[in-house]
Amino acid sequence: MEIRALTFFTELPINTDKQQMEQQIAPLGKQALQVKKLFTDAGFAVQSLRLASQPLEKIFPEGASAEHLALFASQYEQVANQAGFKHVALGTLGASLSTDEASTENSLIKQLMAGIPAIIEATDWVFTSVQLADQANGLKTDCLPPAAQVVVDNSTIKEDGFGNLRYCMVANMPAFSPFFPAAWHDGNSSTAFSMAIESADILVDLLETFDNTEQRWLAEPSLTATFNRLGATLDKLGTEAAALTNITYRGIDMTPSPYPSIPRSFGRIVELLTNEPFGGPSTMAAIGLIKQSLDAANFNRAGYCAVMLLPLEDAVLAQNAISENFNIATLLACAAVGGTGLDVIPVSGNTPQKKIEGLMRDTAMLSLSLNKPLTVRLLPVPGQQAGELTQFNFDYFSSTRIFDL
Repeated sequence: MEIRALTFFTELPINTDKQQMEQQIAPLGKQALQVKKLFTDAGFAVQSLRLASQPLEKIFPEGASAEHLALFASQYEQVANQAGFKHVALGTLGASLSTDEASTENSLIKQLMAGIPAIIEATDWVFTSVQLADQANGLKTDCLPPAAQVVVDNSTIKEDGFGNLRYCMVANMPAFSPFFPAAWHDGNSSTAFSMAIESADILVDLLETFDNTEQRWLAEPSLTATFNRLGATLDKLGTEAAALTNITYRGIDMTPSPYPSIPRSFGRIVELLTNEPFGGPSTMAAIGLIKQSLDAANFNRAGYCAVMLLPLEDAVLAQNAISENFNIATLLACAAVGGTGLDVIPVSGNTPQKKIEGLMRDTAMLSLSLNKPLTVRLLPVPGQQAGELTQFNFDYFSSTRIFDL
């Protein structure tokens, strides 16, 4: 088990410049290192320190050109990197709008959205996202087409369509979620931090202690106890870190995210329960069991707190996608019982904008119906078609089959 990210959240000044960012972010970087040391001294590996701002419309309330946004993002990345943050997020577009603002501000959201490809091109590790639905405002229908067009535009900016790793659509995503791309400060609160966990291996180890699948299906109390123990330890450290730095502690996203090796795969968890390849009978029931176990646990929550099914980041899912044991529809169905949505899914490089838009619409409506955060992050791969194998040069990706929409 590792901490994938300690994510820090700060409110940048309106129309901020590089000097203002340096004055704010440099001291925060020193505090972040103190927090990281507290966790590493306690025996936890911390993969990355991350930084997220308030939504972009709150930084540029009058709008900004693509060129201006690219310059700002480049400076933001540079300042954050110098302070010790490798990954940085521009807070989720549209996430902070009240019901009264939503109808009048959608034009601003669409204008800023049009600048996202320029942000992706100008940077290496700046992430962006857009909130297309929430319980207060419903589905933002007129923002769907430009949100899908960003995916198309991003696909040719970086090698192999890798730019879309740093962009997604979300629905119902609360502030202070530590997983990227959809991390954002609410623009009203103090500086804060939360943590994202990579813990699929703990659940694999636990389930392997049971002799057979029948016993594993009865493991919900043991799974919940595992989440409780880990949550108690991490909450204690989070509280100590808050007292040390005077930065508000916002909790844990206990989503058992995977790593691309079989012992650290969520797909392995499902197969231990079902005794079937991922995508076979009882796959949804297995995901539901883990989600129920997580829901029953007691800890300070942030973000999804659900099940991440990431075909490019999970060795078992990657292999079963190659074998065509599941598809996009399977993943969308799994989102209804505990998944986090459709995440890091490679698709054909010539996927039409309308198909991407439709998939975003389906996921947003599912999110509204269930009142839970869901995401869509697709990676159209230029020059490749459905059924071919991916060839990303990235340590955190497995090779898998390109999906057909």
